[in-house]
Amino acid sequence: MTSVPVLAIANPIRRNWSVAGFGTVAVLLPFLLYVTFFIAPVVLITIQSLTPYEVGIRGGLSQSGGLTLANYAGVFSPTFRAVFADSLRNALAGSLLCLFIGYPVAYFISTRCSERLKPWLLVLVILPFWTSYLLRMLGWRILLGANGDISGMLQTLHLLPRGQGLLFTQTAVLLGLVYNFLPVMILPIYVSIERLSRDHRDASRDLYAKPWQTFVSITLPLTFPGIMAGMTVVFIMMTGDYVTPELMGGAKGMMVGTLIYSQFLQGENWPLASAMSLSLVFVLIAAVLAMSVVGSGLQQLPAMLRRMTR
Repeated sequence: MTSVPVLAIANPIRRNWSVAGFGTVAVLLPFLLYVTFFIAPVVLITIQSLTPYEVGIRGGLSQSGGLTLANYAGVFSPTFRAVFADSLRNALAGSLLCLFIGYPVAYFISTRCSERLKPWLLVLVILPFWTSYLLRMLGWRILLGANGDISGMLQTLHLLPRGQGLLFTQTAVLLGLVYNFLPVMILPIYVSIERLSRDHRDASRDLYAKPWQTFVSITLPLTFPGIMAGMTVVFIMMTGDYVTPELMGGAKGMMVGTLIYSQFLQGENWPLASAMSLSLVFVLIAAVLAMSVVGSGLQQLPAMLRRMTR
């Protein structure tokens, strides 16, 4: 009987242990990073939102050790509730504008451009992201100011009083939101249209459907997941945006992100600001669920219309 060398057995075992150890580290490291930079801050914010507010202490965090829900009652006072409502209204209006502008752009790139031209047009879509967010907003401030080109053109057309600009208005805030987040709407819609099989549209044309009937019955329902993905992401990002309302709207364009910032760094009321942050998360979850329900109904609308017109 031949004996098996000990090293011949030890080397595969050592190699298996090293592979298993590397796999464990590869799994645990991202998990630890996720817990450290996401879960831990959320837990900290939750604890702060339940901490009583005390004047004269850094952040207003009381050292009494008790917990309270009074901060959440303060969140929905009339003043803060109005800011929440304005934020949701601006985010919804901005998301719809991004959809109405972005869908034709995505549809044109996907269906009307050659394969060689598509990558260049997509580069143009994401090109604004290559420059600083702050620099883009400062550029819009110049254009929308009282002496800016856009305001000057509107004054010439008598759409604005002489010497008045669009800056520091709700219109400027909405314009800045749409400008910044429009590419985020275009990309998922483009992907959904690009993945759509051309056989469906060809079959519709073979059945003598008009172009608008093909779009309403085939293209729009099948690309609805891309629409909902873009609407959800853009709506969430717009609602919590801080820079655009601060730079474009000033005091007249305050949104919930600006309000949270002011409570954290200016008002030194961390418990209230933490309660506002978590309340915003809950409101966004409810809004996204409502959008999903409405979106499901809208997705079934073309089929309902077809049944009604038969």
